[in-house]
Amino acid sequence: MSDNHRYPLSSSTTSDNRRNISMPRVAFFLAFLPSLLFNIATMHSSLSKSVDETAYPDYPIREYQQSQQSSASYTNNNHPNPSTTATKLLPTAATHPRGPAPYGCGVVLFFHIPSTGGNSIANWFRKYASPRNGNITFYQTWTRSIGKDGNFLPNLQNVQDAFIEGMNDHVENLDSGEWRSGQYHIVQPPLNSTEDLWYKWRATVESQGCQMINAIMLRDPLNHAMSLYKILNRKNGTREEWMDYLEQPSGAGKWATMLDFFLYNINGPTGRNPHNVTKEEKVRRGIELLRRHFDVVSLGDHTEFMEQVLNYTGWKHLNMPHTNVGKKTLEFTKKEVEKLYKLLVRNGDIDFVDAVKQRYNGHLSTCQMFEMSLAMEDGRHLYIEHKW
Repeated sequence: MSDNHRYPLSSSTTSDNRRNISMPRVAFFLAFLPSLLFNIATMHSSLSKSVDETAYPDYPIREYQQSQQSSASYTNNNHPNPSTTATKLLPTAATHPRGPAPYGCGVVLFFHIPSTGGNSIANWFRKYASPRNGNITFYQTWTRSIGKDGNFLPNLQNVQDAFIEGMNDHVENLDSGEWRSGQYHIVQPPLNSTEDLWYKWRATVESQGCQMINAIMLRDPLNHAMSLYKILNRKNGTREEWMDYLEQPSGAGKWATMLDFFLYNINGPTGRNPHNVTKEEKVRRGIELLRRHFDVVSLGDHTEFMEQVLNYTGWKHLNMPHTNVGKKTLEFTKKEVEKLYKLLVRNGDIDFVDAVKQRYNGHLSTCQMFEMSLAMEDGRHLYIEHKW
């Protein structure tokens, strides 16, 4: 199977956090940081509750296994039945006990949230499609959701349907020792309402004696939202309207926060939070979906992401390219930053990432959190030389 490009593909401008910041720049950056961090910390303590570890119980894997056993199973003569005598504890995302890694065959699906350094990751997967690097087929079908006029493009459902059809084919008929990879990106079936597809794809792969490895890259939600400001002109947006849609719990804007994209993708004006649930329910659901379906969860660490995938797959080590990177100075007032942070708290993004940190042992340093190499404060404005 070769790369599938049924619809025009776009390259989201991304950030790759795998670089170092020199000490003089860090010192200069920290000079203005205390006042901003104090305001942010104060807002967080007053607007956001701490995440209770017991609020997100493990998904009942055993019950799901029993439900799967009652349905007809697919067998593939090229692979033995999954072992029931695993020597390694079963990750939550798997539906049957796994033996020790690396695994012999399977599919790696990368959930690409825009502006998380995902283009570098996708290009890294593409490098493995070369025969000398493993001949690992890479699949994707996506398109832009909003045109240059600022309106949602037509026929977005057709793109979703094409992606589903292609993924259904992509997980079938794996040969012995065969690996494949793919990318979930813009205008894809929303994970929140199409969870059954993810169960189906994993079950299909596992029934062939192989492993489904779902992977995702996340980052600090405030920095993520600020970096997306760069696409404003490409969507016929104005500075005044950029954050306004977050004032309401439902209804889409011209960009999606990290939590909203994870749950709802970007599929139309009514796609965001269609049932008007609370931010607490969005956070609960987001963590539930991560635990049910994802094997690799990284917070802004591309090296960690790469190592985890290689540990699962046993692929040879290839360096991850640093691609699709631009340099631009983004200017925000302190008032704008504070407003955006409050809206992200209200939307659930801050609590979501806090919960991810607790569960996946991710720790973002001050420099990583803002991903700025140089920043200055004149009392009203922040001038940010943003590496995205």
